[in-house]
Amino acid sequence: IAMWFRFLKNKQPLPVYFFAVPRLGLNLMGYWPGETGEYLPPRALVNFVVLAIGVATELHAGMVFLQHQQITLALETLCPAGTSAVTLLKMFLMLRYRRDLAEMWNRLRDLLFGATYELREQLEIRLRHSVLAARINFWPLSTGFFTCTTYNLKPLLIVLVLHLQNRRDEILWTPPFNMTMPKVLLTSYFFPITYVFIAYTGYVTVFMFGGCDGFYFEFCAHLSALFEVLQSEILAIFKPYQDLLEISPVQGDHLEQQLKTIVSKHNAIIDLVKFFRERYWIITLAHFVSAAMVIGFSMVNLLAEGSNGLGTLLYVAYTIAALSQLLVYCYGGTLVAESSSGLVRVLKCIPWHICAPKQRLFVLLLVLRSQRPVTMGVPFFSPSLATFASILQTSGSIIALCKSFQ
Repeated sequence: IAMWFRFLKNKQPLPVYFFAVPRLGLNLMGYWPGETGEYLPPRALVNFVVLAIGVATELHAGMVFLQHQQITLALETLCPAGTSAVTLLKMFLMLRYRRDLAEMWNRLRDLLFGATYELREQLEIRLRHSVLAARINFWPLSTGFFTCTTYNLKPLLIVLVLHLQNRRDEILWTPPFNMTMPKVLLTSYFFPITYVFIAYTGYVTVFMFGGCDGFYFEFCAHLSALFEVLQSEILAIFKPYQDLLEISPVQGDHLEQQLKTIVSKHNAIIDLVKFFRERYWIITLAHFVSAAMVIGFSMVNLLAEGSNGLGTLLYVAYTIAALSQLLVYCYGGTLVAESSSGLVRVLKCIPWHICAPKQRLFVLLLVLRSQRPVTMGVPFFSPSLATFASILQTSGSIIALCKSFQ
């Protein structure tokens, strides 16, 4: 197990950090695309069916509570049900685009590690972004795991407290998540198995959203690294000519070939961003919609629980987990946008005036393509830290409004 978490240590080799958290989560569930995306482990279909049963029974239970006007129980049920339903959608899309994800991963790896010669600065850029992605991706995975464990232990802790207080007549065995199950599965003989099954559906959700969301952020972090490496290459290309007033024809031909390579790399990165965005836009949009609902449900539950210590801990953990997931998408979008726009600032600092007209054309192409930042936009909005700040501001306003009615 210690080998799985080596990415939390400092000064590890680059392969240890590279897609560490997405590989961990998706491998456990059977959804890591691998080199080709051809092989699908049987556990992937088993986990899909398990979560589908959990989502269907949980949503049904939530609707039943709403029909009986049990609002608190309904919100307590629909809160994890919304997360699980979107995770089921993510599982389906990860299966649908399995080969495309494998192709994107291979293309990204070729762009990152395909260079025959690299400066030390470029190696440090790749390592820095890999470490950043591993550390940030582990945060929502760990908060999700803590939240799920809190849900799973809550019924057992309540029974333990009642037992220690000699209030055994009040003990009521309940599953960790509210799901509509056949009565036979809730009898004393089958209840332990049912309890483990329901608890396992929660961990399927955690590791799947940890892997799927982590894949998104890791991809964004390495796209940002590619743009920064491109900036470093441009500065390195023009460094020998920094103090010259003009360059020789031989130097001009060499510079032209280098600029052609830079333009080709820039185009390849932009094409990869578009290819990735087309495969992930549904997941991104669905995630933001569901996260907004989950945060709303959690806040209402949090205000309704009042001084209930265990319930407060549960919903605080759930809100932090939902916000952590949103932060992954928003920060990833910001990294890509800022690093892509940074190319323009670098191009302004190079001695482009010493170039021949043909060479200036390549510089102009780079300027034109990098004037508009590359974004991870989806319909209606673009994930960024500004979007995340707006969500936090709106959430704070809702909390203040709800407290004013208490």
